[in-house]
Amino acid sequence: MTVAIRGVRVWDGVADTTSAGPQTIRVELGRITGIGSDEALLEDADVVEPGPGCVALPGLIDAHVHLTLDPALRDAAGQTGSSASEQLAAAGVRAAAMLRAGITTARDLGGGDHLEVALRDRIARGQMVGPRLLCAGQPLTTKGGHCHFWGGEVDSDDEIRDFVELQCDHGVDWIKVMATGGVITRGTNPADAQFAEAQLAVVCAAAATRGRKVAAHCHATEGIRRAVRAGAHTIEHCSWVGTSGFGSDFDESIAVEMGERGTVVSPTVNAGWTRFVARDGVETEFYRGMRRAFDTLRNAGVVLIASTDAGIPNVAHHDLPRALPIFAKFAGMTPVETLRSATSHAATALELEGIVGRLLPGHVADVLVVQGDPLVDLSVLEQPRMVMAAGMVVSPA
Repeated sequence: MTVAIRGVRVWDGVADTTSAGPQTIRVELGRITGIGSDEALLEDADVVEPGPGCVALPGLIDAHVHLTLDPALRDAAGQTGSSASEQLAAAGVRAAAMLRAGITTARDLGGGDHLEVALRDRIARGQMVGPRLLCAGQPLTTKGGHCHFWGGEVDSDDEIRDFVELQCDHGVDWIKVMATGGVITRGTNPADAQFAEAQLAVVCAAAATRGRKVAAHCHATEGIRRAVRAGAHTIEHCSWVGTSGFGSDFDESIAVEMGERGTVVSPTVNAGWTRFVARDGVETEFYRGMRRAFDTLRNAGVVLIASTDAGIPNVAHHDLPRALPIFAKFAGMTPVETLRSATSHAATALELEGIVGRLLPGHVADVLVVQGDPLVDLSVLEQPRMVMAAGMVVSPA
């Protein structure tokens, strides 16, 4: 099937501006084969014209979601009560909503029964509708540690190696480790580190043996330090939690080390962070602390990628477009910098460079079309005019 998206300005995922005028994107067998103004791009194609004033950009990437979690429920541990088929069906509904919102790729960073892996495979086979998924399966955690209810408790180095092997045997794409406590697990504290640095190094080495990289859940500053030095590829949350709470214990030396090592930060800023900016018209300590941290990380050369932790309470899976403006505010990024974090930069960090994240000939045709210019106003992402995934128009149907 050949499709030509006609009459749209194009942002390729990297450039500072969109194309100067309307162009055509030609798609054959799920991949982009040409972009430009040549009428030959329309030959023997089904022509789609989204309308005047539209901009096409790469499909969005959410680098941290949990598709088996229902954001309407507060207790993550209690969400495994329904049958596997019911959980998989519910995850499928969420995945379809993500795709309609323009999220064409996502990384699922944890569940209890590898249902997200099954969902990934069904989507890839065309049996279910949803974004391209990368999955981490069951996260490693300490005894009674964060998300222990997902079955990933380990203690010794041998248990760590065996559990990494188990996840790889289930076909995961990434390995996830809980380097600190978390918010949604009773009995754990985000201010506490959970693994010694040497243990985290064992996780990273075992993952590398099987060709996987490691995403480390990190709230406490000490946990961030240990995960970075152990070789984790992405630091999730990166909340700099100290004795005074989130954002209170920023360590510039760790930021510098991240930049030197090429560590990527996936800060899971969701739309709900709007409420943390100010109280009674005065900027909060959390906002000031995190803004300083983001500025320093970026100045140190650390790449930030867009992520939401979708599935935790009140964070819907399809809300990345709503989250990007508040992410821009916290990180001090321009709209184009923010868009790169959700397209080309995320694709590189997730080892999908050359496949998605760009609108270029040869790349998979994951295309989001919006009315208006997202490089000027990120809010236009919230009402997609058209979504194409791997060459198939999925919204509007």
